[in-house]
Amino acid sequence: VVIRCQARQRLEQRVELLLIGVMPGATALPGAGNSALGDAEESSNTPEVTDGSSATLEFLYELQYQSDEIRSRLESLVGMQLVEKEWDTESRIVTLIFNVVFAPRKPMRNEATVVIQCTAGGLWKFPLVFIATEPEVDDVINIEAVGLNKESIVGFKLTSQTR
Repeated sequence: VVIRCQARQRLEQRVELLLIGVMPGATALPGAGNSALGDAEESSNTPEVTDGSSATLEFLYELQYQSDEIRSRLESLVGMQLVEKEWDTESRIVTLIFNVVFAPRKPMRNEATVVIQCTAGGLWKFPLVFIATEPEVDDVINIEAVGLNKESIVGFKLTSQTR
């Protein structure tokens, strides 16, 4: 999945992830939980998917980054929340629909991985690519020359939103 946004803009995008081969009614794996995904600083959630019978499936999900440097760059710029779950009993496919928010401040290209684990067994990994393109030009400064080989001085103030 590629999520592309212009720098200094905010994008909300729905992302559908298909989990194939989910087995309803399977017993939960011993020790399955947040620790099975490693020590993730991103908050893991446990949504439930019900197919109308007694079998209830729970999923843990987290956004993992390739390095701590990428984590520090992306963590405050990316938000991910599960908004909908669909269960197809015939094909045994669970569709998880996420709302992904991306608000980059400057141009960049980074990758992350969504890791989803079913407590009844199963692990899925989906790569995400976050691309922030060049922002729109804030303003244009025109400096007119007095003449050839003559000094011309113009003063203006620049302010920044960050330090």
